[in-house]
Amino acid sequence: MRAQVSILFPLVLFLVGCKNSTTSPNCLDDLNAIKKEFLQSILQENVNESPFHIQYSLKTVLFSQDIVSLFGEIAVYDHLPHGWGRYEGKTFCKINGQFREIMLNELLPSSEQKEFLRKYCEDDLKRSYGELTYLVSMKEIYPILPLQLIRTFVVDEQFLIIIFQPYSVGGCGDGPFVVKIPYQSLEGHWSATNPLKNCLSRVIASQLYTSCWEEENFHVGTSLE
Repeated sequence: MRAQVSILFPLVLFLVGCKNSTTSPNCLDDLNAIKKEFLQSILQENVNESPFHIQYSLKTVLFSQDIVSLFGEIAVYDHLPHGWGRYEGKTFCKINGQFREIMLNELLPSSEQKEFLRKYCEDDLKRSYGELTYLVSMKEIYPILPLQLIRTFVVDEQFLIIIFQPYSVGGCGDGPFVVKIPYQSLEGHWSATNPLKNCLSRVIASQLYTSCWEEENFHVGTSLE
């Protein structure tokens, strides 16, 4: 059973990262902070740079009684020449009767497991996107894909899906850049005791879930151009 749900989300979920180096690292930890930053910014802008806008959307990638995985986007236009945006992934797993957010570090905690993830993403980006990625033009600065760029993820019934932030590994107009890792490829590489693995097997076997990941439906679009 496959379906897609797109909803507006209350201003409570956390976003990853800041929009620029002049902003305090903690000031964009949640959407309310981003909204305040946006209001302060446009009060200082010129009329000929408007209209201004801020958009946020949240889509379910996987939904079941035991696992909920969500993909969020924020797009902000508050000054010329163009706007900015971020992606976020939130995956919750029911453990001992209560939902808890699962972090990527729980799935691949060891240095060897992290290196497997990094190398898999690097190879897949080169193979899937080729010259579109910065991995080619920036190889003298970043000879390998930096591990710190791998932090946003969601899951569906087949894949662990890594989402790269705008302008991290390629141009925004060509993105979002994603790497989909089949669960079969993770066998022997991710933690055997991670809280997601057994729960995923149970959910998939039950077939009582909705699942949808289509890259064209998860693009922020012209607001990031």
